[in-house]
Amino acid sequence: MSAIDTLLDRRLIVCLGPGGVGKTSVAAALGVAAAVRGRRTAVITVDPAQRLKDSLGLDRLSTQPSPVSLSRGNGHLDALAIDTKRTFDALIARVAPSAEIAERIFANRLYQELSNGLGGSTEYMAMEKLHELLHQQPYELVVVDTPPSTHARDLLNAPLRLLDLLASSAVRILKTPASILSGSESGFARMTLRGLLKALQRWTGLDVLSDVSDFASNFEHLVEGFHARAEDVQRALRQPETSFVLVTTPEADTIAATIELHADVVQEGFPVAGIIVNRAYDFPPLTPGADRRYPEPLARKLLANYEDFAALGSRDARSLARLRRQLRTPLLATLPVLEEAPASIGSLRHFAGLLTGTVGSRQ
Repeated sequence: MSAIDTLLDRRLIVCLGPGGVGKTSVAAALGVAAAVRGRRTAVITVDPAQRLKDSLGLDRLSTQPSPVSLSRGNGHLDALAIDTKRTFDALIARVAPSAEIAERIFANRLYQELSNGLGGSTEYMAMEKLHELLHQQPYELVVVDTPPSTHARDLLNAPLRLLDLLASSAVRILKTPASILSGSESGFARMTLRGLLKALQRWTGLDVLSDVSDFASNFEHLVEGFHARAEDVQRALRQPETSFVLVTTPEADTIAATIELHADVVQEGFPVAGIIVNRAYDFPPLTPGADRRYPEPLARKLLANYEDFAALGSRDARSLARLRRQLRTPLLATLPVLEEAPASIGSLRHFAGLLTGTVGSRQ
């Protein structure tokens, strides 16, 4: 079996990489390749641009699985995107000890604001959706398309960060927010803070102290459920059937970012299967006499153009050699520069064929 064949036999594939390297297309192609081979597969994107839907020929993506028409193969492919609000609501409903507590949280105006814009909530909800796909859906393979590498650590550690937040003293203070007032060092500070809270109540319609206290008290009931799910996701990300794939291009700055990302991922203890290089130039030497098929003026222009592309190919070869020397990580596939990024299921199937080595290049 090739390295890609082995990769497609995994239970979970997490695609990481700098922005702009075609990571979404690679994740979609891995999903297509697995589904065509007969595996029941899901691809989930955390990319807010939702380029995945264009590659898969879908009108829209949501937090619910959308089936992709493959036209051949015995497998099944679903695609999803993260909807932070809906996923957060579903999580609350799932881990709340009672429907009554869940409804109190949903009705809390502070929760309604935080569930839409809480820092790191998108990353946490991605991991929550991953937990659902691995445990509640009958998928043989789940492929995760992550945000650019600058946010990869936030994504992978989001469950643990949320647990740290829930265990922090800040949450305990929120349960009895009046202690903020009593803890102020001076009468002037207490008076200023009371004035601020009253102003907030007039401007927002929120009884700030009451809503904050109610929010924190109800969330206390969810800590155990959050903790169990976070630990389960962390275990899943480190299982032998999980593979992390770094997607890159041969440009020098991208290679440097990939090397740094690789160090971070390895340090965190995640299993790296290898690297997929996208948009590489590869123009071999011309056969003698190839230019004789064209009139001389045209032949000279074609040869000059080819030499330019061959120079780019040499540059890319040097970059990939540097990557191999510094990482000593398997190179799973090298994909050529294409005229256009995959924008339909047909072009994505061809891209998947390039990835798996089952079709020739149309560079």
